[in-house]
Amino acid sequence: MRKLVTMLLALAMVLAMLTAAVAEEPYTLDIYWVGNGDNEAVRAGVEEAVNAYIEPLIGAKVSYHIIGWGDWNDKAINALQSGEKMDLIFTADWEGYGIEVSGGLLLPLDDLLAEYGQGITETLPETFLDGVKVNGVLYGIPTNKELCVPEGFIINKTAAEAIGWDVTADDPSIKTTADLEPWLEKYKEMFPDKYPYLMDGQNGRWADEPWCPDWAGMTNNSVAMKMAQVDGAFDETVYSIFETPEQEEHIRLMYDWGQKGYIDPDAALTSFDYNGTFGRGDFLAFSQPLKGNGIKAVEMYQANSTAEFECVEITMQPKYVVTTHAGGSMFGIPVTSQNPEAAMKYLNLMHSDATLVNLMLFGAEGVNYEKIDDSTVKLTDQNWYGVHGGAWTVGNTKLQYVTEGEDPQKNELLQSYADDAIPTASLGFRFVKDNVADQIAAVDAVVTEMANPLMCGQVDPDDPAMGIEALKAALNDAGMPEIIAEVETQYADWKAAQE
Repeated sequence: MRKLVTMLLALAMVLAMLTAAVAEEPYTLDIYWVGNGDNEAVRAGVEEAVNAYIEPLIGAKVSYHIIGWGDWNDKAINALQSGEKMDLIFTADWEGYGIEVSGGLLLPLDDLLAEYGQGITETLPETFLDGVKVNGVLYGIPTNKELCVPEGFIINKTAAEAIGWDVTADDPSIKTTADLEPWLEKYKEMFPDKYPYLMDGQNGRWADEPWCPDWAGMTNNSVAMKMAQVDGAFDETVYSIFETPEQEEHIRLMYDWGQKGYIDPDAALTSFDYNGTFGRGDFLAFSQPLKGNGIKAVEMYQANSTAEFECVEITMQPKYVVTTHAGGSMFGIPVTSQNPEAAMKYLNLMHSDATLVNLMLFGAEGVNYEKIDDSTVKLTDQNWYGVHGGAWTVGNTKLQYVTEGEDPQKNELLQSYADDAIPTASLGFRFVKDNVADQIAAVDAVVTEMANPLMCGQVDPDDPAMGIEALKAALNDAGMPEIIAEVETQYADWKAAQE
């Protein structure tokens, strides 16, 4: 009997130890992070290094779910909407932040930030936090990065020299997109199987467009105000941009270029790999949002290049600060998180702990990179740096190393680039879509089907079924007038509240 009691006591002790061990198992933060495509082997090594560092700090570990740009809606947003467990998710004004907030998919963060986010509030300028609030409530923590992002071109300088173009940064001969045409023609003559004008057809942007980017959070920025002042005054008209003469003129230019073979026929497809085309150097001009001082070109080259070539940038828009740039890169905590406190603690480290920031960005020292000096690294394995979304998605850029070949002052330059930028009239305005959600869904569907191919030069603007007039009619039928009226009402109310 005594032996049996002893055995039972021993068993109870073992069970208690196992229970304690289970209870002490660190919580796994499922982090959905947009990127260029997953690499399971290299990701596992980075996760191991990150977990070894953060478990003693916050009692949690990470599992990164890196989703490619083209798969983001299908694999990340659908998972968010279907209620899958996730603890952090990349979000942005241009990606669907407003819809995620209005749909009740993200937690309000003000209380969590106050309790666990001291490192965020001490380092992140209030401009960012105030700029991403919706009706006064915070739902995302922005990356501490640049606040001014004008559109422009990344020019393949190596290809330019091959066709006789002695291109310089901010080349004064290029004042409009159309000014590129003589060089696109020469490139096509020299490289008939390549397409000189590279674009991401899914965002619909063009380098000298007049519109405030991602102004109302709709697909391809279909509702927007103009950005720049004219004679010292802002135009605060709310435009359906695909019904304007400016947009029509650009669409006709793109169709002309498409007919001449300057634009890849697949540019409007979600599967189009513009990063791959860039990395191979198979382009002359790439329309992109820039960050000043040639930084964007170097970042893209470091992350994507498989060939050797030089780049320069031509900025095509004046420097303005707009609402969307505060929310151009964020992480939110989904309502399905089972430990929002741990998620906020992790976000806090992303903004205040240089070790975690650089683990996320570059991977493990001695495995993925080597230190050259206190602020510069040499990539020894580009698989990780080329997998995730990039430096602009990782916490606090002020804490990041720079790569070999980048300006050592890069991160300071990112911050200071906006010092002389002009605030737009609508800075701080955020359109809440709830009252016209059905119309917005219908308009977004029309834009995806009809505007993208037009913007990429794949459809004749005069085509009776899919051309400009057909697009205008479809937008009207989908509810664009009701959307414009709702935006105008909200903007007037917001403007009155600022006075």
